[in-house]
Amino acid sequence: MKIKYEIAPEFRELESWISQLPINFSHSGETIFKSRNEVKVFTVGDYRINVKAFKIPNLVNRFVYVYFRGSKASRSYNYARKFLGLGIATPKAIGYVDCVNRGLLRESYYASIHYDYEFTLREVLNYQVTDHDTILREWVRFTYEKLHLNNIFHLDYSPGNTLICRKGNEIDFQIVDLNRMRFGPISFEGGLCNFRQLDTDRQTLELLAAEYASLCHKDAGRAIKILIAYDRKNKATRHRHSKLKRLISSVFRFGRDE
Repeated sequence: MKIKYEIAPEFRELESWISQLPINFSHSGETIFKSRNEVKVFTVGDYRINVKAFKIPNLVNRFVYVYFRGSKASRSYNYARKFLGLGIATPKAIGYVDCVNRGLLRESYYASIHYDYEFTLREVLNYQVTDHDTILREWVRFTYEKLHLNNIFHLDYSPGNTLICRKGNEIDFQIVDLNRMRFGPISFEGGLCNFRQLDTDRQTLELLAAEYASLCHKDAGRAIKILIAYDRKNKATRHRHSKLKRLISSVFRFGRDE
């Protein structure tokens, strides 16, 4: 198996540790999240390192990610470096590792400095955090000024991908899960579309849309209509996908019972 890795120049002292990730990941570190992917935290010298191990992709993507597009780990690393260069807050990128077997990608890992956050945007949207409205307005401004004005559209801008920490009177936002981005000019409607995955109540959607309209010097009423339409479309799509998954699951379960 061929091991390919890259490490940020400022973390060159961690090169030996990064190169050994495929060997050490499974039997060391503390798991803090596990689903399709697994996230672990490691203590290495004075560093607290967050490592995301990506699920082995399907056969087509195992080929595509090696020869055409780059793995999710490599994209996470490169986009994080781009973000940091633009002054956009994301945990400091350390490096990535790709494991390639017979020309096809297998495991891949992305390492960054671990960020100790207080809560995510999800808790704010669920009214579990005080200053709900203030934090959301600041987050909309952050999205507009840091991402959209820099021509960055986060394709997986879901509530769990904004980490938040209060620092005195300021609110610190850190964006994670950077492997899916689109770069290019973002229109007013396109910017509102970036909030379609929040799955929140109408009152919150109206607040977000009005704040974004204010930043863009556009009509708030129009912005609210646009965002509500995006929200309905996204929820309908998720409902169809969920229904299809249940149908497929029931078919397979029926087949096993026969």
